[in-house]
Amino acid sequence: MKLWHKFLLAAVLTPALVLGGYAAYLAATYINETVVSGSAYGFSVGSSKQHVIEQASALREAHPNAVIYIDLGPRAGDRFTVAPTTDQIDRLRPHDQWSLQLDGPTEFFNTIRLTFQDGRLVEIHRHRKNFELP
Repeated sequence: MKLWHKFLLAAVLTPALVLGGYAAYLAATYINETVVSGSAYGFSVGSSKQHVIEQASALREAHPNAVIYIDLGPRAGDRFTVAPTTDQIDRLRPHDQWSLQLDGPTEFFNTIRLTFQDGRLVEIHRHRKNFELP
């Protein structure tokens, strides 16, 4: 094989391998799952809101920028975020869906959505993606 053939082969294969490896990484790190019984990500289905906020507080060691995002309605001002600490329970108690944003208040690509019914946790939904689609 001539030298320019080797160079051309390397010039074509290297970007293809890099792009293929990156696509494989994105696929391997993507999570989109819902748990309705048992435990997941440090939370247990059936737990009270008080117990869940205590569990969320423990996640702050691994995710120091984590916040709980509450969406109240369709308007821009109908949402708020609070730190996942036990002193915020009075603000969180009236709401039945909490979105724990693990990377901070403006990062929606790494979340745990907690859904409550009658004051008990009924669903844990985990969503993580390391890419944004246009």
